[in-house]
Amino acid sequence: MNLPQLPQDKANHALYGVAIFVVTHFFFGVVAGLLVGLVAAVGKEVYDKVSGKGNPELLDVLATFAGVMLGAFATARI
Repeated sequence: MNLPQLPQDKANHALYGVAIFVVTHFFFGVVAGLLVGLVAAVGKEVYDKVSGKGNPELLDVLATFAGVMLGAFATARI
């Protein structure tokens, strides 16, 4: 059985999402981590669109926020 491959770009977005959440959460809490992660995800794609230096994609936003959520679940206290 072959597992599907995650494109490098989407993997990078997810890893940055985790990092953004963890650092923000450490200093400001869970809600701030979620909000900063969401703003960073959308902001990066808006920057790509406005600057013309990247390729804005909705899947990049989703991949970044998936990383944010992974960070949230990984740091949750049960």
